[in-house]
Amino acid sequence: MNNQNTFILILRALALHALDFAKKLWEKRVTLFFVSFFVFLFLSLFFLGGAYVVWSGEQARVEKSLDKYRSEISNFYDSFQPKSVKILDRGGRVMGEFYRRNFRPIRTDNLKKHHTILWAVLSSEDREFFSHGGVNYTAIGRAFVTNLIQFRLSQGGSTITQQLAKLTLNLGKRNLFNKFTELYCTFYIESRFSKDEILAMYLNQIFLGEGNTGVEEAARYYFRKPATELSPEEAALLVGTIPAPSVFNPVRNLGIALSRQKRVLYDMARNPELNPVPSEIPKKFGDSIESNVKKFKTIYKIKEYKDDDGNPRYSSEIGKYGADKDFRINLAPDFNAEVRRFVLENFSNEDLEERGLLVYSTLDLDKQRMAEEALRVGVDSVRGDLIQQENTLSAKGKTELAEVTRSMLPQMSGSLISMDPETGDIEALVGGYKISNSFRFNRAEDARRQPGSTIKALVYALAFEKRVVNPSSKIVDEKLDFSGYSPKNWYKGFRGEMTVRTALAQSVNTVSVKLLHEVGLSYFLSKLGQILSLPDEEIESRFQKNLSLALGSGELSPLELSVIYSTLANGGRRVTPRKIIKITDQDGNEFYQTTPNEASEQILDPVACAMAINTLESVLTEQGTMNLKKKEGEPNLFAGKTGTVQSPKTKKSKWSGLTGVRDVWFAGFAPRNVTVVWVGHDEGAPFPGSGSGVSGGIWLKYVQSVKSKIGFGTQLISNFVGDFVKVDVCADDGTLFEHSPNYACKLPLYAQYYYIGDLPPKRAGFTKPPEPVPAHVPEEPGDSEISTYELQEGTEPPAGVDAVELEPPIIDNQRVIRSE
Repeated sequence: MNNQNTFILILRALALHALDFAKKLWEKRVTLFFVSFFVFLFLSLFFLGGAYVVWSGEQARVEKSLDKYRSEISNFYDSFQPKSVKILDRGGRVMGEFYRRNFRPIRTDNLKKHHTILWAVLSSEDREFFSHGGVNYTAIGRAFVTNLIQFRLSQGGSTITQQLAKLTLNLGKRNLFNKFTELYCTFYIESRFSKDEILAMYLNQIFLGEGNTGVEEAARYYFRKPATELSPEEAALLVGTIPAPSVFNPVRNLGIALSRQKRVLYDMARNPELNPVPSEIPKKFGDSIESNVKKFKTIYKIKEYKDDDGNPRYSSEIGKYGADKDFRINLAPDFNAEVRRFVLENFSNEDLEERGLLVYSTLDLDKQRMAEEALRVGVDSVRGDLIQQENTLSAKGKTELAEVTRSMLPQMSGSLISMDPETGDIEALVGGYKISNSFRFNRAEDARRQPGSTIKALVYALAFEKRVVNPSSKIVDEKLDFSGYSPKNWYKGFRGEMTVRTALAQSVNTVSVKLLHEVGLSYFLSKLGQILSLPDEEIESRFQKNLSLALGSGELSPLELSVIYSTLANGGRRVTPRKIIKITDQDGNEFYQTTPNEASEQILDPVACAMAINTLESVLTEQGTMNLKKKEGEPNLFAGKTGTVQSPKTKKSKWSGLTGVRDVWFAGFAPRNVTVVWVGHDEGAPFPGSGSGVSGGIWLKYVQSVKSKIGFGTQLISNFVGDFVKVDVCADDGTLFEHSPNYACKLPLYAQYYYIGDLPPKRAGFTKPPEPVPAHVPEEPGDSEISTYELQEGTEPPAGVDAVELEPPIIDNQRVIRSE
C-alpha cells in the first residue's frame, strides 16, 4: 500500500512539473509571438514609411512622365517633335543620328486594332488585368508557392500596372524599399488612369531588346511591319522577350526565344477570351500551333545547325534589316548600333527627346571608310575565288559540289577592328561585309572563333617575361609527345635547330607548344584572364587546359584579340576598349564622361612586350610568312602575326568533302595602332585563303591607306623605363651585329630590346654565317603559305593572294594535355 501511495505521489509530482513546464513554454511562446509580431509590425511600418518618403520625392517626376505617356496615347496626339541624338566622330563630324522613336505610338482609340499583341500580352503577363486593382494577390501567392516548391525564382506575380510603375520609376537596384515604392506608384496609376490607358502606355514603354522600346518599335525592328499586322507567332515571340529582353530576344538567343514563343502561344490557346476581337482568332488555333510555328520558321528562314562543339546555333532573317529604320544618318552601322544601345539603356525618355544629346565618340570616320573599303575588297576576293571554284566544279560535272560552293557565298564575311593601344579608343570597327546599312551580326565584338597562330604572340611574350628564352636563343624544331599529344607543323617534317625569332617568324608549331609547356598552362590562363578582365570561372569554361592553346585552340572575338595585342603594344598595361568619350546636350551640359586607358594596371613586363613586338617584326620580312618588301634604310613601322585555322576533317562531310581553311586572321602593329582582321564563313565552311594572303592583305591595305592619307608616328614601340638594353642583331643567326666590312648579314635588325645580362652572343670570328632558313621550301605543289607585298609609298597591296597556311586541324585535338 505504501508503495502504491509513493508511486501515485511520484506521478502527481511529475504531472505538476509537466504542467508547470508547459505553462512556461506557453508563456514563452506567447511572448515570442508578441515580440515577433511587434518586430514584424515595426519593420513593415519602417519599410512602408521609408518607401513612402522615396515615393513622395519621385511623385512629381512620375506624374510628368505619365502625363507625357497619356498625351501619346490620347486621341488628340501631341505633335511635339522630339530632338534627335547625334553621334559624332572624334573630329566632330556627324556619323549617326537617331530618334528615340520615329513613328506614332499605340493609342487608346486604336488599341483594339492591336488585338493579337494584346491577346499575347494578357495571356502571358496578366490574365486578370481587367479585374484586379493593380496588384494580383492570387498571382503573388501562386508564384510564392511555385518558387518555394521549385526552390528558385521561376515565377513572378507582377501585374501589367506594376511593370508600368517599375518602368516609370526606374529606381535601378531591386530591394525592399524600391518594391514598396513601386507599390505606391502602382496604386497611384490605377487610381488615375483607365485600364485601356494603362495598357496602351505599357505597350509603348515596355523594353523588348536590341534597343527597342514599345511593341510598335519592336515589331518594325524584328519583323519589318507595324504591330497591327503581327501574326500570333510574331506577337508571341515579342511577348516572350519581356521577362529578360537582353537574354530572350530573337537576335541574341533565337533558340531560347523560340522556346518561349511556344509557351506564350499555348497560353494564348488556353485564354481565347482575352482577345478583344474574338472573331480574329484563327480556327482550331490550339491544334495548329506546331504547324504554324513551322510556317513561321520558313517565312523567316530560320535554320538550326551545330557549332564545332556540337552546340545548337541558329540563323534567320528576324531583325535582319532592323538598323535601317533607327537612323536618319548611319555612316558606321556596327559601331553606331552599340552606341545607340548604350544611350537608350542609360538615359531617360525625357533626356532622349527633350535635350538633344550629342555623343562624342572615339571613331575616326576617315579610318572607318578605309577599313570598310579594305574589308570589302578582301572579302570580294575570296568570294571571287569561290565563284571560280563553283564554275570549275560545274564544268567538271560536279554539280553537287558546285551548289554547295554557291550556297557558301552569302555567309562569307569578315570583320576589322582598329584601336589606339595607349588609350583603348576604338578608331574603326566593321562587324561584317558591307552590303548596306541594314542590320548585321557584329562579328568584331560578338563572334568567337579560334584565333590560330595569332595567339603565339602572347605565348612568346610570356616566355620572354619568365626568361625561358630570348629572341636569339637556340631552340629545336622536333617531334614532340606530351602524353599522346604530338603537334605538327604547317610544313612537312621538322627543321632542327633555329633561333626563337625564326621560329615565330615562320610560325613553327612545335616551338610554340614547347614554350607554353615551359611557361605553364596555369600561368598562361591566369595572364589571359587578367588581360581580358575575365573571371576564373569563365576562363575555365572557355579555354580547356590543353597545350594546343599554343596553336589557338581557344576561342576569341576579334575585339578580345585586339585587347591582347594592345596590351603588348602599350607595354603590358590593361586595356579597356572605349567607344564614347562624353555625352552632352546641345548647350554643352555634360551627362557622361569616360577616361582614357593611359594609367591602368600593369599586367605584363614592358621589356618582354617590346621583345615580342621586335620578334613579330620578323614575320613581315623575307624570313617570315608575310614578306613586306620596303626600301633600303626605311624604318620598320609594322609588325604582326598571321593565323590560319584549317577546316577539320570531322566537318568535311557537312560540306560534301570540300577542302580549305575555316578562319584566317591577321593581328598587326603600327605606331599607336593595333588592327585585327578576321575573314571566314559564319557556319565554318572551308574556303581558299590564308592569314597572310587574305587577312594580311586587308590589314596592309588599311594601314597603308592610313599611312599615306593620315599618317602614323615614327616609333613602333613607345618609350618606357625598364631593365633593358637595345642592340643591333643579325637575324640570320641571332648574333650581335658587328659594324665591320668583314661581318656578313643578310637580315640586320636595329635597336632590338633585350634584358640586361641576357644579350645575344657574338659570332665566332667574322666568318660568313649560314644562309638563313627560308620561310618555306615547297614540299609539293600548292603547299606554300607565303605572301609577298611591295611596301612602297602611294601603292596599295592586293586584297588577297592565293596561298594556304597549313596548320593542323586543332579542333580535332580531343585529348586534354595537362602540363605545367
